[in-house]
Amino acid sequence: MKRKHILFSSVILLMLVLTGCLNSGRPQDGTPPGTATGTLTGTVVDSTSGLGLWSGQATIAGKTSQISGGQFEIANIPAGTHTLTVTKAHYQDRTIQVHVSSGSSMIEVKMDHLYSAAHLDLFARLVHAESRGEPYEGQVAVAASVLNRVQNRNYPNSLYGVITQRDSRGYAQYSPIDDGSINTPAGQSAKDAVSDALVGWDPSQGATGFFAPAKVPNKNNWVWKQVSIVQIGNHLFFRAQID
Repeated sequence: MKRKHILFSSVILLMLVLTGCLNSGRPQDGTPPGTATGTLTGTVVDSTSGLGLWSGQATIAGKTSQISGGQFEIANIPAGTHTLTVTKAHYQDRTIQVHVSSGSSMIEVKMDHLYSAAHLDLFARLVHAESRGEPYEGQVAVAASVLNRVQNRNYPNSLYGVITQRDSRGYAQYSPIDDGSINTPAGQSAKDAVSDALVGWDPSQGATGFFAPAKVPNKNNWVWKQVSIVQIGNHLFFRAQID
């Protein structure tokens, strides 16, 4: 009886070892054993400025990678031709046929933003009027906070709509619209700030508004009741309570 028990245990052990050996050669993502696979490394840039995108997604053969620092990498792609789709807020989706070989493949993807030259000029003039004299990071933060509104359901879903929005009393959301300073041509710094914000740099950390505390001493003003995030230069950036 003891001998039978030992023999049975040995058979079970052998089956476990064989199963482990078979599984060890199988890719963890479900790719059939023996399938040639490759790794795709991509560089993603704005087609106008040439700046690398800070965020977004790249998808191919059912696998998705986040874009960071203008790059992405996707491994274990079955060798062959596949459709690569790259997406990023404020940009047109890009779809490309890509041949992936066993080993490593590389590709550069140029992304087109959604906005017309006229609307980008309006945007740069707003940033110039609101943040002239502020540190460059603060100018980018102003631009980023405007773009954050475009993506927020509580605001108009277009860049032009956000910039020109008025409240129920008829006042513009951004004072340069009412005082006329938005008509001043934008400097290069403001134009660069718009470009940096478009590709995903957001020093405002997701803010949807900003104000200069020194110009609003009354702490009962509605802006002081919002969710403060970060101060850069003379501006305090906040997330509105409705967001």
